[in-house]
Amino acid sequence: MKPNPALRGGRRERGRNGQAMVEFALSFLLFLSVVLGFGQLGLGLWIKTTLHHAVREGARFAITGKTLDGLGHDASIRSVVLDKSVGLIRPADADSLITIQYYDGAGAATESNAGGNTLVLSVASYPIPWLVPLPLSAVGDGFNVTVSAVDRLEPFPTPPTR
Repeated sequence: MKPNPALRGGRRERGRNGQAMVEFALSFLLFLSVVLGFGQLGLGLWIKTTLHHAVREGARFAITGKTLDGLGHDASIRSVVLDKSVGLIRPADADSLITIQYYDGAGAATESNAGGNTLVLSVASYPIPWLVPLPLSAVGDGFNVTVSAVDRLEPFPTPPTR
């Protein structure tokens, strides 16, 4: 009876010396893609959640009619949103990203921040960059998120200066 070559641990598989390394490289690329995908998803969700929290805090501040020292109502709201956004929004970009709109009881846009009007506070088109930009550069520079909060202003005796 002849011994089985597979059981000998012999040289039967002579041309397969680098097979394990190639399989590892391909598997590692797939694993790395999944990890980076989860990282990108986590970054996007964290940014959106943080901005949504900042906008909600700004709306909560706005409905009380308070203002910060030396600032008007809209500037105070922007300042609160900037503070709560933990540095995601740069002060230079605040005017272009943070939008404050008022609507009267009938739903028509108005410039008045009087009590009873509805406040719509939003951060529009905040850019989220790719974690690994090179392979995704054909898709674009990243993606944008928009968050908003809507609340009715409390009826205060005299509306604060905008």
